[in-house]
This record gives sequence, structure tokens and C-alpha cells, in this order.
Amino acid sequence: MALPCPFCRTPLGIDLTFILKHPISVCPNCRTVLDFTVDPEIKKKFDDAIKEIDDIKKKYKGIAKFG
Repeated sequence: MALPCPFCRTPLGIDLTFILKHPISVCPNCRTVLDFTVDPEIKKKFDDAIKEIDDIKKKYKGIAKFG
């Protein structure tokens, strides 16, 4: 799900994965600097969850279809 700018509400087209890789961004519409810096522990938990999801997708690749 894409995140809108918290100030001008313009859709930014970024998701959690992008935010964690690039925590400081700029809105292309209003030029507001967005700082989404998170605790390293939360970042690790997110990475672990994404890895677990990818492992499940690989395990059931021939049985189920993932969107």
C-alpha cells in the first residue's frame, strides 16, 4: 500500500520496504522532508517477517498462488 505525504496528501508511491531502506525522503510535491527513522530492533523484526513470508511463498509455490 502506497503512503501519501502526511502534509499535502500527495501519493508518494513508497511502501514500508522502501521507507526502511531510505528512511529520509522528500515529498516531490511540497518538498517536505520526511524522516521515518526507526529503531534497529524494529527494522530487524520487519526483515525477519519478510524473510518468513518469502520462505512460505517458496514452500507453497507449486500449490498456491500469491498476489
